[in-house]
Amino acid sequence: MKATSSFGRLDAAVLSAFTLLYVLRVAREAVTRPFWLDEFFTYYTVTMPDWAGLMDVLRHGGDQNPPLFHALTRLSVWAFGESEWAFRLPAMVGYWAFCASLYILGRLIGGSLAAGVTALATPFVTGAFYYATEARPYGLMLGCFGVSLVCYRLYDLAATPEQQRQAGLGLGGALALGVALHYFAIIPIACLWLAELFRAWRTRQPRWGAGAALALPAGVLLYNWPLLREQAQIPYWKQSLSWLELPDFYRWMLGTPTCLALLAWVTLFRFLAPRSKRDDASPDERPERDWLLLGIILALMLPVGWMTLMKASGKTMFTPRYLLPAAGGLAILLARAVQSVKMPAARQLALGVGAILVASTLWAVLQPWRMSPPSVLEAVAKLPNPEQKIVVNALDYFVLKHYFAKELPQVTYLYEFMTYRQPADPKRGLRALLQNPRTPPFEDKEAFVTRHNRFYIVCHKFHEGDYIIPRIKQYNFPLARETAEYLVYEYIDE
Repeated sequence: MKATSSFGRLDAAVLSAFTLLYVLRVAREAVTRPFWLDEFFTYYTVTMPDWAGLMDVLRHGGDQNPPLFHALTRLSVWAFGESEWAFRLPAMVGYWAFCASLYILGRLIGGSLAAGVTALATPFVTGAFYYATEARPYGLMLGCFGVSLVCYRLYDLAATPEQQRQAGLGLGGALALGVALHYFAIIPIACLWLAELFRAWRTRQPRWGAGAALALPAGVLLYNWPLLREQAQIPYWKQSLSWLELPDFYRWMLGTPTCLALLAWVTLFRFLAPRSKRDDASPDERPERDWLLLGIILALMLPVGWMTLMKASGKTMFTPRYLLPAAGGLAILLARAVQSVKMPAARQLALGVGAILVASTLWAVLQPWRMSPPSVLEAVAKLPNPEQKIVVNALDYFVLKHYFAKELPQVTYLYEFMTYRQPADPKRGLRALLQNPRTPPFEDKEAFVTRHNRFYIVCHKFHEGDYIIPRIKQYNFPLARETAEYLVYEYIDE
């Protein structure tokens, strides 16, 4: 079966309709969700008074991403002002490009409109969609990865050396741009290398052009190496790693109601709808099997392989956001699963997927369009002694100081207390952000305790549950308040 490479008005209509739904969905998310800790790293880095200061913050690990992401975000903020959605606009555009690229890829590897629509919907319904509206580089990185997958497929389909060169340049350029936005874009590139090596072994004919394109991102890493080496001096925030985080990742990515609905709908048609016959053993079909393998590598082997590598090396850098390209692998697998569904079942399949997208979007956008208050606010508001200092962790401190500085001036943060490991160098890590005059100040723990013999300590039940809360309970400090997520103790030193 040969995939079609022609696109017409129906494809344009599908992408236009999806874009409308996408804009409505991300617009609400972008304006109703407050910034969280990682986004404040972006905020205080991007709003440095000048570019030299911004680069100094990056060199000292205030944010550990490449400067290109901050340049694009700075441009967005300069153009549209300092609103939540302006900081998140690059991610919104990048994630849209990811979805649109998967639609094109679904059409190129599956041929049918149903395959394209299914691939288009996949990243929209998974847990990965959160990163479409986070002011971090993951949305942009995914957009580059999606474009690279399209170029990789066009490299397969190229009929002339010139077309192959163009596809190779697009592939290498998109991957290099992805690495320039986030260093961990190298993870899905390793998956492409694995697929390409398997193809070379199967055909006994290495594709030197594709290999050169896949090697191009290494040049970006070398260019950023001096900065990366300095940023790598910051200890990683995560202290431990469990194998149970692997199934947790899949629950997070696949466990949304809309994703479960999509999986059930696709499964129904995959096994019950009539399908066209094809000869899986034919030579023309073997390259299509390579894409099935790539889908498996991205969706299954990427998370498992990364977890295994982290465990073997003693590292703890396993978090869902590093594994977001797995959503692309899932889209490939679902597109392959429905590519042979015959009409009119294929039309019904596509309409059902569209209905899932419309229903999930309407459910979201019909909710109130107002900023959701952070959950910590319930814990710190109207405590018994309103003048008493309130000590919170770094995550809650930035949120409260940004949104409620006037209402809660007594909130403070004690450096190196209730936070992840920080470097000994006073200019590195979180303290590098203090170069921005907007960054709320940190207090020295020992000096603070000397000056104050009574204050509140706000503990998150999950973040501080293993270490801080047991220590506080040993001193029998009175519990001032308990919420669903927080415990507030009153420190008393008499």
